[in-house]
Amino acid sequence: MVGLKKIVLQFVKFLFVSGTGWMIDFSLYFIFTSILKYEVFYSNILSSIPAITFVFIVSIKKIFRENRNGISTRKKYLIYFLYQMLLVMLVSLLGQFLYLFALNHNFKYKAMKIVIKLIITPITMTINFFVMKFLSEKL
Repeated sequence: MVGLKKIVLQFVKFLFVSGTGWMIDFSLYFIFTSILKYEVFYSNILSSIPAITFVFIVSIKKIFRENRNGISTRKKYLIYFLYQMLLVMLVSLLGQFLYLFALNHNFKYKAMKIVIKLIITPITMTINFFVMKFLSEKL
């Protein structure tokens, strides 16, 4: 039971850190899509990089117990960054597909790009928790 309590506590902390990272991501995404008029795909990629870095640094220092006998923090960051770039690419393609699908089916909702980001975020946040936990504590 202690292990489950620890995981739940880490998850709650990770939600707060990820929420802050998401606000960074979302703010930049809004600027790229709404002000600069970039496509969803490019906006999602560009907005995610500062958020990814923030979440990694805070998580490894404040949430998870880092395995210091494993690979270096720099290598962990590189793995996390590459994983995130792959995930962001896949999610960005999904977001672009959903946006085009909505347009083709006459969903002309003004904030559709924002709605798509809101749909995708909980999925990626949950996956990221487990990846970050594994990277920090097991590698």
